[in-house]
Amino acid sequence: MSKVTSKDTHQIRLNVLAYNEADFIESCLGSIEKSLAQLGGISSEVNVICNGCSDNTYQVAERYCQDKTGWHAYEVTIGDKANAWNFAIELGEGDSLITAFIDGDCTITPESIGSIIKSYEEHPDCYILAGIPKTKGRTTSNTRSATLKGEALSGNFYALTPLFLDKVYALNFRLPVGLIGDDSLLAWVASHNFKLSNGFSYGFMRGCEGAEFYYHRLTPTNLKNIYQYIRRLHRYSLRHLQQSAIREHLIRHDRFESLPKNVDHIYGDVKLDHLRLKSTSSVFDMINYLKIKNAS
Repeated sequence: MSKVTSKDTHQIRLNVLAYNEADFIESCLGSIEKSLAQLGGISSEVNVICNGCSDNTYQVAERYCQDKTGWHAYEVTIGDKANAWNFAIELGEGDSLITAFIDGDCTITPESIGSIIKSYEEHPDCYILAGIPKTKGRTTSNTRSATLKGEALSGNFYALTPLFLDKVYALNFRLPVGLIGDDSLLAWVASHNFKLSNGFSYGFMRGCEGAEFYYHRLTPTNLKNIYQYIRRLHRYSLRHLQQSAIREHLIRHDRFESLPKNVDHIYGDVKLDHLRLKSTSSVFDMINYLKIKNAS
């Protein structure tokens, strides 16, 4: 596999994580290509990591990458975003670069990659540069404001700095396989400098003005979308229970690298009082709670 080298300037690696995105992956890759073209001869690498796809995402990505230097498509058996993230991290071990992650159903604006590089040059001591959502939606303005303040991270598009990656490799930190909400955990890791006891600090995570993305917005307008919408609510609930269990684990062990390889191993820390019984998520919380306890 050809890689950018340490002699290059303005190095960047872009990892596209895709699960059954055959309908959107070409648009995503096209937007990356256009953004890179804005920068002329920048040294770059693009990895498309197709994880557990049951459609032809990999074939579409492989065809798109085949005649482009530094572009690669990978097929990973496990359909899990955290596992795909870990795969991407291991691809870059030994030559940490500015490393961006983009969801396969998103598109980035032409100025995005240049904005990330400029932001890194201005703040080389930060950990994460967060992209800004551009799709119009009910919470977009709030998300944009929180991201620019360094208080939010959207998992659709962000970049890790070499400083953050050096710590990831040194501590052997990886995301637990099965985790829902990679962005929430990464924001937590960065803002607490890898230890819960450090508390929250501003400056480790920065919103990157100009690094903007569009995402595929799910609206319950047909049976397929209604099913996907319900599935999304179910996953949001499971994410809440996972995060609650992760906090219980960290209260005892403190260091984020102590998290197990698989999220199933912390389900013993899910407690009844983690359920949000007075919220609209209560039914999903109870279903997930019962599944977790019955499986243990």
